[in-house]
Amino acid sequence: MTSAARVVLADDHDSYRQGLARAIARCRDLELVGEASDGQAALELVRTTAPDLVVLDVRMPGMTGLELARELQGLKGTTVVLLTGTATTALGEAARAAGARAVLSKELSRHDICRRLLKIQQVL
Repeated sequence: MTSAARVVLADDHDSYRQGLARAIARCRDLELVGEASDGQAALELVRTTAPDLVVLDVRMPGMTGLELARELQGLKGTTVVLLTGTATTALGEAARAAGARAVLSKELSRHDICRRLLKIQQVL
């Protein structure tokens, strides 16, 4: 039996982040180890919690999700997934170049986002 994937979640929209955090907490194969409302706080959380998955909003104050993905690119054992309200081909390409594994639309249900996070983690 494998242990739950440890997740750090960062999004500057409090209500969205809190709702997704509750969904992640209900998923037995995901363990929420921290939440942040900006990129710098997310970076500190990643440094202190060593998560398996880092789920980042593309647009955050201080440090964007893309900037943070670049910063985390060399971190072994940590996978970055970006969240966006507007997924585009250009964003997907920029995300991959920054080291992100996937870009997920915020229009997906929270349940679907959790399922996709699990699939991403299982592929690794």
